[in-house]
Amino acid sequence: MEILHVSAECYPVAKAGGLGDVVGALPKYQQDAGHQAKVVMPMYRTKFLYNNDFDVVHKGYTNIGDYFFDYTIIKEKTNKLGFGLYLVDINGLLD
Repeated sequence: MEILHVSAECYPVAKAGGLGDVVGALPKYQQDAGHQAKVVMPMYRTKFLYNNDFDVVHKGYTNIGDYFFDYTIIKEKTNKLGFGLYLVDINGLLD
């Protein structure tokens, strides 16, 4: 089974509370159980971002009402966390 977690935080990338702990741990257990788990979250400019390597997997743009936004989706190259990590960068919106 392929499982996609969409979250505002994931330890050790970004953490403000218990949600980050759960999203940082649960996908590892799902991987161990034979599933394909991935996490998608906003790209915050943290140490994790600057200390790891990422590939750009998609670039695009969309609108929300009258506002248009360019966005980029990047993936951590080495699966360092034990699962696929995708970060969404909407320049100027998530900074």
